[in-house]
Amino acid sequence: MDRKTIFAFVLIGLVILTMPYYYKLVTPEEPPADSAEQPASVTAEDVSTMTDDSQPFGGRNTDTPFGGSDTSTGGYGADDPSSMPAPDAEEKLIRVDTPLYSATFSTRGATVHSWRIQPTQPYLLETEELVRDRFADENLTLTALGGSGLLRTRDRVFSVDRGDITLNEGDGPDSLTFSIPLGDGRWYRETFVFHPDRYKVDVHLQSRGLGASTGAISATFGWGGGLALTEADTSQDLYYTEAAYFTGSKEKLKSNGKETDDENASGATRWVAQRTKYFLMALVPSTPADGATLRTWPHPTYDGKHRPKLYATDLLFNIPQGDLDQRLTFYLGPLEQEHVSRIDSSLEEMMSWGWPIIEPFSKGVFYVLVWLHEFIPNYGVVLIIFSILIKIIVWPLTYKSHKSMKRMQMLQPILKETQEKYKDNPQRMQKEVMGLYKEHKVNPMGGCWPMLLQMPMLYGLFIVFRSTIELRGQPFVLWINDLSMPDVLFNLPFTIPLYGDHLAVLPLIMALSTYLQSKSTVTDPNQKMMVMMMPIMFIFLFNNFPSGLTLYYTLFNLLSWGQQKMMKTSDPELERLVAERKVEQEKEDERQERRRQKKERK
Repeated sequence: MDRKTIFAFVLIGLVILTMPYYYKLVTPEEPPADSAEQPASVTAEDVSTMTDDSQPFGGRNTDTPFGGSDTSTGGYGADDPSSMPAPDAEEKLIRVDTPLYSATFSTRGATVHSWRIQPTQPYLLETEELVRDRFADENLTLTALGGSGLLRTRDRVFSVDRGDITLNEGDGPDSLTFSIPLGDGRWYRETFVFHPDRYKVDVHLQSRGLGASTGAISATFGWGGGLALTEADTSQDLYYTEAAYFTGSKEKLKSNGKETDDENASGATRWVAQRTKYFLMALVPSTPADGATLRTWPHPTYDGKHRPKLYATDLLFNIPQGDLDQRLTFYLGPLEQEHVSRIDSSLEEMMSWGWPIIEPFSKGVFYVLVWLHEFIPNYGVVLIIFSILIKIIVWPLTYKSHKSMKRMQMLQPILKETQEKYKDNPQRMQKEVMGLYKEHKVNPMGGCWPMLLQMPMLYGLFIVFRSTIELRGQPFVLWINDLSMPDVLFNLPFTIPLYGDHLAVLPLIMALSTYLQSKSTVTDPNQKMMVMMMPIMFIFLFNNFPSGLTLYYTLFNLLSWGQQKMMKTSDPELERLVAERKVEQEKEDERQERRRQKKERK
């Protein structure tokens, strides 16, 4: 090996050794399963300034009534002000069961205390709880500043029009209404309409006399407790956790879990949303809201490797004359393209497709895999067919690349001779070398094109298998039981830097396939060390990658190796030219030797 190669391997080794410290620096710490108390309410700037200073994100404050106490009576509607019952003093829990989820609502604040997704799809292996229990009183809360004070619905106990609801497949929608009197004929209520075949809930917010008798007031309505983590690999779940709003383009707020931060939008807002790796909460008003607020704050206590990322997302509404009449859609369910697009096409921007230049490849890979899966139930088999299709598509390019590489190998003696001959004249040497390439139709970059073409496809596969819920929990064979995760055979009692704390089998098979492919194409002795090192590097790199990606790469390597074995590796014309050039060179060497001997005799 030359010095440059040795330096490259030393540099690679330094990168491998320092990567764990880099990840520790940039990756937040892990929570003890939402165990700590932390207020999490959020309001718009003009509303939040009215909250208790000791609770910067809100907090219960039953001493700030809005036009009367919780037990005051008032109108239930504009037509029948006396029909609204007084709220119960005690909190009640109302359960809503549908084929897709089971939810529990509380009369305190009309908040969601539990939202359990049922395992109705292949990617839903078990019941998933999406509500953080310690922040349940922050969900679906309204905060309004009016002429009579501050109304925070989370502080109030509502009356409810009915008990538990059960919807079965084929049933029509059903509703649940929460209401509170505000005194002097004023009232506020929330109506939720549930559907048996959808994760979305239709929400209707209404009030009379919410604010001053003249002029406009503002109110915020949102989700303040974040989403519960659902994945065994907490770091992956937190990596994708974010909050965003849409005002013509998506604006997101990413957190490291260590600092307080906020993002405010003014003007027409189509939605606010939060996501984890595989699940989404979204609030989509029927007509654009007047603004939005995103906020994040640090957890007071944490333990482990990753801090939690807590978000509050609120829509802002301006309320003329204090009378609110706002309809919106509440979605809490899988981040699945089909379900999300039904709510609002722009909500698809909450999905992860990679960089803009990679996004077309990611979407193309995703749609092809999902389409093939309609006919083939096993995604592992789908990947095998997909890799064969890709190999057929790139076959002509691979053939030309292989042929170019073989011609390069055969030209090596002539190239070395030319480089030695003109080593004192770099410009002349470059001109002669390029002339040889042109004469013998050799492209020095020809061997790189298949890899360059494959890179966006590989990255697209990486994105699809790592972040789309459709591939979550999809098995292949034997120990490969989840193509979106590494194919762990067993866990190690220690952690190896960069490699991890488990042994995955597919990276070992992939490394062998990489070695076979490289060994059949590389003949330069100076590159033989690279042939050995690249498979080892891939073992470290792919050990923590989704097994679906590793399976595809392995299959592609094996197909490429088989293709090389099938191709004609000889080139008679070039072999004849190289042989003739060798004979001429030997004759030239003999003439040079005779001239040298003759000169010595003189």
